[in-house]
Amino acid sequence: TKLRIMLPNGSKIDRKFLASETIEAVRDFIDVHLGDNDIPIETYSLSTNYPKRAFHNDSETLMEAGLHPQSVLYVQDLDA
Repeated sequence: TKLRIMLPNGSKIDRKFLASETIEAVRDFIDVHLGDNDIPIETYSLSTNYPKRAFHNDSETLMEAGLHPQSVLYVQDLDA
């Protein structure tokens, strides 16, 4: 699954994941990226723009979430 992750500061991350990986794996990747790049986001939500959908079930696979074969995910800073 090819994901483009859009951060609130406008930067983009392109990353491939297995379709069987979970939303939690994507969150783990984002957490490491935010920490490595000193981006001060603690609490965030993940969503798609079209169709508009937020992802709360971290155990859902990317296939089950409808993100396979490719999608754009938006990181929304809930602390802002």
